[in-house]
Amino acid sequence: MIKYYLIGAACFFLHVGHAQKPVYTAASIPIELKKNANAVIRDERQEFEVRSADKASFKSHKIVTILSEAGKEELFFYKFSDKFQSLEDVELELYDRNGVSLHKYSKLNLTRQATGEGLVPEGKVYYLNITAPEYPVTLRIDYEIRFNGILNYPDYTLQYPEQGVENSVYIARIPSDLDLRYKAKNTSILPLIESDGKYRQYTWTVKNLEALVNEEDCVSRESRYPCILLAPNKFELDGYAGDMSSWQKFGEWYATLARNSMNLSEDRKLFFREMVNDALNDREKIKKIYSYLQHNCRYVSIQLGIGGFKPFEAEFVDKKKYGDCKALSNYTQACLNAVGIKSYQALINAEYNKEPVDPGFPHNSFNHVILCVPMAKDSVWLECTSTSSEFGVLGSFTENRNALLITEDGGRLVATPRSRAVDNQFSSNAVITLMDDASGTVKIVLNGTGSYKQDFLHYIGEQVKDEQKVYIVNGLGFQQPDQFDIEYDKNVHQNTVQLNLRLEKVPDFSAGSKMFLNPRIYKLWSHALPRAENRTQDFYFMHPLIKTDTTVYRLPDGYVVEALPQARELKFEYGTYTTSCRYNDKQRTITNTAQLVLNEYKIPVAKFTATKKFFDDVMSEYSEKIVIKRL
Repeated sequence: MIKYYLIGAACFFLHVGHAQKPVYTAASIPIELKKNANAVIRDERQEFEVRSADKASFKSHKIVTILSEAGKEELFFYKFSDKFQSLEDVELELYDRNGVSLHKYSKLNLTRQATGEGLVPEGKVYYLNITAPEYPVTLRIDYEIRFNGILNYPDYTLQYPEQGVENSVYIARIPSDLDLRYKAKNTSILPLIESDGKYRQYTWTVKNLEALVNEEDCVSRESRYPCILLAPNKFELDGYAGDMSSWQKFGEWYATLARNSMNLSEDRKLFFREMVNDALNDREKIKKIYSYLQHNCRYVSIQLGIGGFKPFEAEFVDKKKYGDCKALSNYTQACLNAVGIKSYQALINAEYNKEPVDPGFPHNSFNHVILCVPMAKDSVWLECTSTSSEFGVLGSFTENRNALLITEDGGRLVATPRSRAVDNQFSSNAVITLMDDASGTVKIVLNGTGSYKQDFLHYIGEQVKDEQKVYIVNGLGFQQPDQFDIEYDKNVHQNTVQLNLRLEKVPDFSAGSKMFLNPRIYKLWSHALPRAENRTQDFYFMHPLIKTDTTVYRLPDGYVVEALPQARELKFEYGTYTTSCRYNDKQRTITNTAQLVLNEYKIPVAKFTATKKFFDDVMSEYSEKIVIKRL
């Protein structure tokens, strides 16, 4: 039976240009598939064939019509290749709206670029950005990837947002003694399963899927759209055989990769022991070693899984002073081992809007490694790639997840800490000296922790003055300054920034003898949440937060207060917003205070309407004015 499938597939690829010619014309697309769509997949066939635990091939044939420039990302071809997965044949062909061929491209036409900073064996990316002369256009994409070592089976994503689907087929052929596991997400389709004793074949087919509306600030795309997750039972990568049928067994496999990599020399072990001699307890020892890591090692971006999971040896990182996430975590673990503190590497799927991995379905969804140090009362979690993260605070990148601890007994899923507003605090204290001609000078002290401290380091500490100004105005929402100076020492990773601004016009506007002042010279919240009507997905903020502002206006001589904004106290299920404004006649100052608290980062879709109203009300408060007038 299998040989007939293979013959049929070969015929399909050889004759697709003739048998499927009608799909190249844009006019033949059913009108219902164009609704809310930027592109329509006309015909798609993906074939994944496993020959052994470490050998497989993946062939993809797709014909997609791009309806407008909004769908132009479909014209960007991009594939990664290394010694474990090599990009073989590639053929791309562009057609006009009537199905007339405009241009053909082969692998030779692709731009090839090395990746992994020379640390990934044979690592390179191939890409081509095709320009459409007009829309609609149709693109045929045929390519093959061969696997020489397998960890992940290619998942089947049925469709992406604003993409209609006429016909799509995914076929997986697996030796019966290996088989596979699958899980449907956001879809109820089932595979047709056939077997000839030697192979099992799974076929998923979908037709006439209308486009999904894209919603802002949702869960990550792999969790949002209909897909079939595929996972091996037995696999082999880089000569290391493994079992993914349970989290415990998958952890056993990963542990073998690093078994001989924590190889610090005896003199370096002594160096770390002497470093922590004066520490009062284990927590202080961990903090000292983490500080050493942050000040002496840099991160290089080699994504987890690229070039194999095996980390660079600790001795390599100690000498070179750089590594990727798994190498730096492995190195930190070796340093802690040297001072008698046990720790565990932890695999994790990183990004603020990722769903935790499913405890019931072992699947390699991981893209990052962190370190966990068990303690008597609580664990210490370390982000080993960051030079500025607070000790023991993970941040939105890896909080709220299930991490796979690599222990002596194999893998064990544990929850990482939950996000807390108190870990992401931003405060501004501004004193504005207002002149009679409406100009003014502003002295501001900003303090930030967590994500805000990270922003200070990157957008102020690592940027030139023009880019710093962009961050002050667009990132923080300050009025455009005519002149400004910044005081910030990036070398000590401080969380305080001092701004000195000169404004030719402080008031929002003036009328006659009156000046109308904003309650602050920046917007405490300026991000309008998307519309709530017909929303189907939970909403994700970057992180919980506490934002506090104190703004003091020093009035020019001859001016008095005519009106002050009313105090506000707004509440919703996940946060509060309070303001107050008062005038000190003796000091001739107006002091406005405000505090915004958001306690949750993930808002259930059922609560989003109330959430949007709350933040709309917060933004409207900024429109209330302080009114002063000249006597």
